[in-house]
Amino acid sequence: MCGFIFRHSVTSSLSGIIMATDFPYKIETLPEEENEQIKTDFQGYLSGAVRVQPAGYFFQGIYRNYAHHYYNFSLRDTDVFVVSYPKCGTTWTQELVWLLIHDLDFEGAKVKLDTRFPFIERDSALDCNVFHRPEICRKLNNPPPEPGDNLASMVAKPSPRTLKTHMPFSLLPPALLDICKVIYVVRDPRDVVVSYYHHHRMWITHGYKGDFKTFFNYFLNEKILWSPFWSHVGEAWELRNKCNLLILTYDELKADLSACISKVASFLGKEVSLNDKARLMKHLHFDSMKRNPAINCEDDVPLGVLDPREGGFVRKGKSGGWCEYFDHSMKDQFEKWMVQKGKGLEKEFKWLY
Repeated sequence: MCGFIFRHSVTSSLSGIIMATDFPYKIETLPEEENEQIKTDFQGYLSGAVRVQPAGYFFQGIYRNYAHHYYNFSLRDTDVFVVSYPKCGTTWTQELVWLLIHDLDFEGAKVKLDTRFPFIERDSALDCNVFHRPEICRKLNNPPPEPGDNLASMVAKPSPRTLKTHMPFSLLPPALLDICKVIYVVRDPRDVVVSYYHHHRMWITHGYKGDFKTFFNYFLNEKILWSPFWSHVGEAWELRNKCNLLILTYDELKADLSACISKVASFLGKEVSLNDKARLMKHLHFDSMKRNPAINCEDDVPLGVLDPREGGFVRKGKSGGWCEYFDHSMKDQFEKWMVQKGKGLEKEFKWLY
C-alpha cells in the first residue's frame, strides 16, 4: 500500500498513461470522434474521457494519472467513508456522519464540508486546469490548485479522517471493508439523473450547457462520470452483509431522518440522547442545509466556478421530482433501462414494483 503520496509522485506521471502493476484494471481511451463530442458537450472535461474495464466505469482522462493512487490509498482503522454514486444524498449523509464522529461539534461544523470531509478523487473529477483560465484565476484569493494537491492533503490529514468518494468498491482499496467503516448511499436513478443534470450545469469544472434530454441520453448510455449506475450500486449490494458496511437510501433519509440518525449512530458506535437527536434533526433539516454556507459552496459563486441559477449545491431535496422532467416516452425508456440493467435491484429498493 502507498503510505505517503506527495505532489511529485502524482505529477511526475501526468504526461503518460498509467498502467501500473498495482492497479489491476485496464483503462481505455474512448474513440477520438466520441471523445471530441464529449469535450464539446462537457467543456470542463479538458482531458476527454476514459473507461475502466471490465465494468466500463467512465472518468475524465486525467483519472489515468490517479487510478493506482486511489486503489492503493493508505487506510487507517479510524477512517470513516461515505460512498455513493453522485447525487444520492451524499452531502446529507456526510454532515450527519461528521457530527456523530465529532460528538456534535456544531461550532466545528461551520468549517466548509469539503475541508472537514474531503473528496478523495477531487483531483481527477474537477480538472484543476479549469482554475487556470484567466477569467477564474484572476478572481482567486489563493493560487490555483495543482495536480495532486488534494490527494497529498488527505494523506497529511490527522485522524480520525472522514472521507467521501463516488468511486465504486472495485476501484477502492481492496481491504477497505476489512479496515474502515463505510456508509453507502443510494437513490432512485430517475431523481439522480435530474439532480446530476443541474449539478453538471452548475459547475464550470463540468461545463455542461446542453438540455436535459441530451443529458438524459448520456446517462442512459453510461457516458457520465462514475457510471454505470447499476454496476456501482450492484457492487455495494453484493457486499451488503459485510459488518463494516451500512447501506442507506435517500428515501429512508427523507421518510424518517430520526430513525436514520439512530441507525448511523449505532453503526458508528455512538450514543445519541433525545436532546442530541433533536439538535441533529434541526441542523439536518433540508431548509437548514439549504441555508448552510459551509455546505452550499457559496464562496465559489463570485469566482464564476459555480452558477447559482441551477439551484445551489443543495437544490430541492425531494423524491419523485423526475416526474416534472420526463415526458411519457422518457418515462417508458427509463423504466425499461431500469428493468434491463437493474437485475432486480430496482424492485429491491422499491423504485419499481
